Amino acid sequence: MTISELTAGDVAAGVAELVPEAAPVEVIRPLRRGRSHASWVLESSRGWLVGKVLLERPGAANLERLAEHRRVWQHGIAVPQVLAFTESCASVAGRPLTAFEYVPGVDAEEALPTLAPATMLEAMRATGAALASLHQVPVEGFGDATSGLGTVSPTWNSVVTSRVDALRDAYRFVDDIPAAPVKAGLDLLSGLAEEVSPVARPAVAHLDVYLPNVLLDDEGGFRVLLDLEHVRWVDPVMDFVKPAMWMFPDQQSWAAAFADGYRAAGPWPAYWSERLAVATGLELLTGVEYWTRVADHAMREDYLRRLRAWVRSDGADHAWSAISSATWRA
Repeated sequence: MTISELTAGDVAAGVAELVPEAAPVEVIRPLRRGRSHASWVLESSRGWLVGKVLLERPGAANLERLAEHRRVWQHGIAVPQVLAFTESCASVAGRPLTAFEYVPGVDAEEALPTLAPATMLEAMRATGAALASLHQVPVEGFGDATSGLGTVSPTWNSVVTSRVDALRDAYRFVDDIPAAPVKAGLDLLSGLAEEVSPVARPAVAHLDVYLPNVLLDDEGGFRVLLDLEHVRWVDPVMDFVKPAMWMFPDQQSWAAAFADGYRAAGPWPAYWSERLAVATGLELLTGVEYWTRVADHAMREDYLRRLRAWVRSDGADHAWSAISSATWRA
């Protein structure tokens, strides 16, 4: 059975097995499918739930990230509650299955056309605050190379060095890669990471903050951050990259609101711009390899364009460089 062949009944049966006290379970509707998951809203004897099937191959890292999601929720962070999860569920073709409490709302991308500008600014301010709160959940160190969690890497430099080595190997198996900017980028990333490592501190990072992963209520108020499938213990400045790339370029007032919300809930990271140069390079070099491998040509070209600019500037042209400093306080 492939993921495209899964039926509503398969998902309902899987969740009923996973959360027996919720039976009987019926599917209400599918949710928007992500690149790595498919989810459905379910009705059960304990209320509405969400059943999420991961499209990736099963692995221990998936379970570790779900356990971390649960720990984050226990610390009061605005994320959906994880009820139960399994690495392999027979009802959904042996794929990982998770049951969440359903949080009513609409994601910010869907809601955007109907929201007043002032309402969206408040949503961005609350998103920044939620991210700052997430970054204050205690961790013991930087995560390991496999799951991104645990306590294996003593410094940020060792994390980045390990990732650079893995990327060098990965690029050997990807066709049609421009070798010059990739090699220059990997070399530059190693040097920049060594420079900022003494000031980088580990934190829980979401690593996929953009409009579809911000859930709002019917009035446009912030509810929760969705989809912690990429959660890691890394430099929290990593979480500033995707919002800048995918949310703020055409909406710079959102960046100001986001930054204000972050500051209201926690301290602004020290040496932010220098650390952001590293975070940007890590995202771009990882992304070029990934988008090439999955044949998403538009995303590949966008990341390559950004990578070349980042390399030419020795990292100074980072994710927030296009956002006017006049709109927010550095």
